[in-house]
Amino acid sequence: MRCKKCNAKLAEHDIWCMACGSPSPVLKNELASMPVLRSTWNAISGHWGEYVPVVGIAIILGIIPMAIITYVLSFVITLDNGSDMSYIMNMIIKSALYSIFIPMILIPFSLLSKPGEYSLKLQSLGNLFRHYGKYFLFSLINTLYFVIIHLICFGLPSFASDPILRLVWIVLVNYWVAICLPVPILMEEKQLNPWKAIKLSYRHLHDLRWNIYLLALVLTLINAIAFSLALFPLLFSLPFSYFAIRDYCRKLIDFE
Repeated sequence: MRCKKCNAKLAEHDIWCMACGSPSPVLKNELASMPVLRSTWNAISGHWGEYVPVVGIAIILGIIPMAIITYVLSFVITLDNGSDMSYIMNMIIKSALYSIFIPMILIPFSLLSKPGEYSLKLQSLGNLFRHYGKYFLFSLINTLYFVIIHLICFGLPSFASDPILRLVWIVLVNYWVAICLPVPILMEEKQLNPWKAIKLSYRHLHDLRWNIYLLALVLTLINAIAFSLALFPLLFSLPFSYFAIRDYCRKLIDFE
């Protein structure tokens, strides 16, 4: 295999050309994320009824409470953000509230079957909540990150930041999404705690961030549309998302 730009010889697993820095064909072929969506959809078709108990819990105990919190904080309760301290405290409170329910959306990753299989069964509620702690920690790390970059890029009531940092905020959010999408799979596959899984994802998968981000963007749009259609389509979009992320991350792990 050779680089299309400079014709330098590429190793089988080279993602970038060592001579000119151009991306290798591997990024658009072997490691492309979009083909995974089709193969995953075909694989899980016919299993929808099996997924209802686990996905139903994720919706009832995760997505619906988060939607209620968002509505209440946006339209019912007006928080005092006049001082710097109250502004920071309000952000911390919001982050803590979301962190309580985000794990319920992520816990199904711990119940996914082995690679190549598409089973998502709930054996007991105890087995389900046994994994709550590590996903709660993962949620806290994420919300803390978003609080910090928000304060840096948007400033405080008494200290405004440079407007250019708004663009930096967009970059930081998207980059973090790409780094964290494989983390639940790494936590389960490698039996790592959230922080070690994040570091492993950054160290080994950040070169593939655009492929991962594209997958995250497509799945976010699919689930946003499903949520807007009275929640019921989430019974299909959520398990599809779980297995698509599992399948693509499995491909990256095997390639690595």
